[in-house]
Amino acid sequence: MNGTRWWHVNRWPPLAKAETLIKLAAFGFAYTAFAGSIGRATVPLAWDVRSLVQVAILGVLSLGLVVAVRDRWRRREVVSMVFVLINAPAHGLLLVVLLRGANVDFWLSLFATLMLLGDVIKAVSFYVPPPPARDLSPAAGTALTGIYALGYAVIFALEHV
Repeated sequence: MNGTRWWHVNRWPPLAKAETLIKLAAFGFAYTAFAGSIGRATVPLAWDVRSLVQVAILGVLSLGLVVAVRDRWRRREVVSMVFVLINAPAHGLLLVVLLRGANVDFWLSLFATLMLLGDVIKAVSFYVPPPPARDLSPAAGTALTGIYALGYAVIFALEHV
């Protein structure tokens, strides 16, 4: 915990700002995929291996973001809280789209690409001064970010198989 009971705004280093902007664009693609899928779903969950793996990965990543909401609440940092409150629904809505069987390959590919790019920037930021405003060691931050990056990389790769 950062030692404060009050909500505050941290100073964010340039790499954190770049990561945030890139991921905000990715969230836009997720919300667009959801909006575009309304009324277009064919069969609930296309039962092929590719779709099942993407659903499983997106489900795990979504659950991790639910935990992140609690963490951001505990830290009481305004920017990261707002960010995770946009991030978690973006993942959840994209998961719903996939479960409904809507064809959103284009949007899913763009989402995964930008999220992966954002996570690469985030992983680098743990080793470039000034460090991100987190209480994680570079190794722990990179490992946690790496799990998400791997998930996005697999989702992206499956879109192009």
